[in-house]
Amino acid sequence: MRQVDHPEANRIEREAIERASTFCMVGDIADMDAGDKGIGTLLYDSEYVGGYLELAADDDGTGDIEKWDDAAGSNQTSISAGVVIDGGVDLRGTLATLGTADSVCAAGYKINFKSGVFDGTVAGRVVLFFKLVDDLGEDG
Repeated sequence: MRQVDHPEANRIEREAIERASTFCMVGDIADMDAGDKGIGTLLYDSEYVGGYLELAADDDGTGDIEKWDDAAGSNQTSISAGVVIDGGVDLRGTLATLGTADSVCAAGYKINFKSGVFDGTVAGRVVLFFKLVDDLGEDG
């Protein structure tokens, strides 16, 4: 990265890098029964920007995405709005970002899909999008 001394130029360059640093995390879930389903662990400080849940067959249920901070004693916090799926109408639902500070996650956080109500006989896929952010230190 080139050295830039002007604060505004630094901000613009930092934002350009963040926009260019979007990645996807995918979790295939064998059974969507109620409970926490591990999707993955973040390697870098990131911000959740959205995602979706797709079912393999007709099922009804709810869910959201949570970040887990095991270093702080497994504190869990929702980072997405809840999704409600009526499998008779649609097999896909949006996991929208909350757009709050809770959407920012420190490296090492585990990402889970918290499933509720699904009957457990249907498989699903969770697709999540994150972007890299500046070093959060211990404040994620």
